[in-house]
Amino acid sequence: MGKSFIILLITLIFLAHAASAYTYINIYLDSSGNAQFFGQTNETNLSLFLPSGISVQNGQISGITQDITIKNKETWTFSYYLQGANMKVTLPDNSRIQNLNKGEIFLENGRISVYFTNGDSIDYTISDSATSPVLIIVILLLIALFIVSYNYKTVIRKFFRPRIIYKKISSRELKNKITEKAKEEKMHIIKQVLNQREKIILENLEMHKKIKMSYLRKLTEIPKASFSRHVQELEKKGLVKKTGEGKNKFVELAN
Repeated sequence: MGKSFIILLITLIFLAHAASAYTYINIYLDSSGNAQFFGQTNETNLSLFLPSGISVQNGQISGITQDITIKNKETWTFSYYLQGANMKVTLPDNSRIQNLNKGEIFLENGRISVYFTNGDSIDYTISDSATSPVLIIVILLLIALFIVSYNYKTVIRKFFRPRIIYKKISSRELKNKITEKAKEEKMHIIKQVLNQREKIILENLEMHKKIKMSYLRKLTEIPKASFSRHVQELEKKGLVKKTGEGKNKFVELAN
């Protein structure tokens, strides 16, 4: 009877201690596999069960360790178990969970966190945001859009740009143009010394080129006797020439 009572008392004391014991640990993982611990506990011998680099002082758990992460090719594995402990593990930025035995997953400040009791094992990968396929596709699309836009503007500018066409002129055409220009200048100088009726005759000849004398006189409205005299004066000056006879006499500008 006395022995049974002692065993029962020890059991009750143990259960009471177990019920009042607590351990809370936050574990933050970085991209190089380091695990940083922050936590609290009232367990006096907890340091015996913590990985190397993690310590307990006045109930505060802290430290950094690499003993609970391992990498195989592109996959990282976190594995840690501590009986009776409540833990929250926060994975590195741009992480993706590949395998999880148990635990509650949630986002915290853009990073994946897992909450569990007594411990767990997590397989995860870390994507490089700088070389993300989606980012590469977006960059390539922007480059392609810029090239298309630039080429389109270049084509439009070329299409609407005024074109300067150079026409090759032969020496003969150039000579003729110079001769015509000289004639125009000569005519302009001679007109300065002509009387008004002579100017009227030349102006009509410039419009009609070759015309009957009788028709030209009617256009100019110059009396017949005076008209004949003016035409003769212009002929002497080498400005006009007459062809034909009688009623079929024509007058035209001299070459």
